[in-house]
Amino acid sequence: MTATNTTSLSKSASETAADTSAPSLQTDLGWRPDLRTPLVMGLAGLLALQLLIALGQSLSAPSTRAFAPQTPLIDFEPAQVTAIRIESSDGADPVRLERRDGSAWVIGGLGDFPAAGFKADQLLATLAGLKRPLPVATSAEARERFKVADTGFNRRLTLEGAQGQIATLILGETPRFKRLFGRPADDSAVYELDLAIADVSNRRVDWLDQGQLRLDQAKITAIKGADWRLEKDGEDWRLAGAGADEPLDQDKARELVRTLANLSYRDVFAATEAPAEDASNPVLELKIELSAGESRAYRIARLAGSEDYVLKDAARPQAFKLSKYDLMDWVDLERSKLIVQPEPTTATDAQPESAAPAAPESPVTDKAPAPVGTTPASDTDAD
Repeated sequence: MTATNTTSLSKSASETAADTSAPSLQTDLGWRPDLRTPLVMGLAGLLALQLLIALGQSLSAPSTRAFAPQTPLIDFEPAQVTAIRIESSDGADPVRLERRDGSAWVIGGLGDFPAAGFKADQLLATLAGLKRPLPVATSAEARERFKVADTGFNRRLTLEGAQGQIATLILGETPRFKRLFGRPADDSAVYELDLAIADVSNRRVDWLDQGQLRLDQAKITAIKGADWRLEKDGEDWRLAGAGADEPLDQDKARELVRTLANLSYRDVFAATEAPAEDASNPVLELKIELSAGESRAYRIARLAGSEDYVLKDAARPQAFKLSKYDLMDWVDLERSKLIVQPEPTTATDAQPESAAPAAPESPVTDKAPAPVGTTPASDTDAD
């Protein structure tokens, strides 16, 4: 009896404990329904979408951007470079820029004509800053397709130093703005580089120093033509020599001085390659005197079969190609263009003023005037 009661009490206690813990477990699992609410499910879906977009962008990004190492593409110091040679595979003449005295750049094939040094220095700085990314291709077929093969390329750029060749870079197609496919000549892999095709132009005219004919306008003291001479007179100009009493057009004189001081050109020719002149057109010869005792002697002639002109400076072996827009209205400069022209006369100005109409004259007769108070006899009565 006692044992039975004890067992019954134990079971009752266990059932009571189980009944007590059941509500607690249900309370702990009560957050699960909240996960199925529209708000929570919407936020979860948005997070998943953002993760998919981020993954897609990372997979589609160029490998040269995503995993670009920081090793130089070509290892050199710009100060070591003494010459830059740029050529194309189409047979055009290459451009060779040479450094003189450690700083000044010239175009060697143009009689050491000054080059745009800042452009050469900028190109070297850009090349030295190129990093070697992961290649976009490595096969011979890809090198042909991207035009970076040994014999089929858009540009081949060679850097030279005092001890010889430093590096050669082969450049090809443009995949997008200011980007080029390229590779070092000793590397078979193709890379996408931060470089623009305009930075490696193989046209000589793109490397010319455009300021070789420019003068300090304030230092020009006189300009002499075939039959006239302009001299500085304070802030104005005056005609000297024969015809000095003619009225000078000051605006025209200043315009001429300004044009000659800022003269630009389209190309430069070596002494041996100057084009033929048109002998049927007059030649303009000018002498420009400067305050420091220096002078410039220009000879300007029309090119044969062209609207352009060639200017030869007595102090230079090269000749300059000018367009008619560079010379403005001074292509056929004559003395009359510097003189104040009289106002043109019109037909109205030439006609004299008309006089007032005169009163009609009375007809002349042989008859004497009739006395006062009498009636003049008629012709019938006279008969």
